[in-house]
Amino acid sequence: MEYLTMLFAIVIIIIIMSASSELITKPPITNYHHMQMIMQWPPTFCGRPDKPCKPSVEMSDFSIHGLWPGNATGHTPFTCNVPENPTTVEKVWLNDRSLKNFLGLYWPSLEARWTDEKLWKHEWAKHGYCTSEIVPDVEYFNGAITFARRLKDMLKILENGKMGPKNHPAYTVMGMKTFISEQVLKDKNIDVYISCDHQRATSSNVFFLKQIHFCLDKSLNTFISCPKSTATRGCGRVDDQNLIFPISLRTQGSLIIKDRIGD
Repeated sequence: MEYLTMLFAIVIIIIIMSASSELITKPPITNYHHMQMIMQWPPTFCGRPDKPCKPSVEMSDFSIHGLWPGNATGHTPFTCNVPENPTTVEKVWLNDRSLKNFLGLYWPSLEARWTDEKLWKHEWAKHGYCTSEIVPDVEYFNGAITFARRLKDMLKILENGKMGPKNHPAYTVMGMKTFISEQVLKDKNIDVYISCDHQRATSSNVFFLKQIHFCLDKSLNTFISCPKSTATRGCGRVDDQNLIFPISLRTQGSLIIKDRIGD
């Protein structure tokens, strides 16, 4: 009798622990408004001394930083509570060699200390898992590649429109945002965000183009306009701030930029 009582108690404990585990690890599914496809500019990222990049990094095109859930004010405050032993996300690219090749092309790790796979797992754990009941892991990574491929000519469009990289403050934040909406997305009503790096600037009103944030619907079907937001994303309080879209800070150094700013 004591044996049966103990066995029953063990079964009850297991059931309670399983239920608790589901409550803890269940990702939020409704408290985000949109997804942000964040395309970073490697010369700015790799130009910082605290971000040593791989020598092999392609410095002449945008790459994916991440795909993050955002709220109705344009912020991306969500950090996922991934369970200790989640279903391995590596299966997504291990089971699809073509996807892995595209991830390596469009979503490479720039930092020397991180492998591509480590970056993908980090982005999934921190941002993707939050939305996994609407956008499961396979759809998350395939969706990122789908939209990256739709943006693959962005740099060419910028250059053809005389908005290409220059190591001096040739543009404004608003001018860059407007051009991307009208010429890259072909819809002036679809707003994007720009984020900047101000740390290497030699003037208080000059900012380096760091990232372009494209907003997508929650299910990753289409581009949508990013919501009105008071966040500056490192670009100062007004949209007419001078913007440097650098050619390469890593290879040419900040002295060139400093000289041109002083002109």
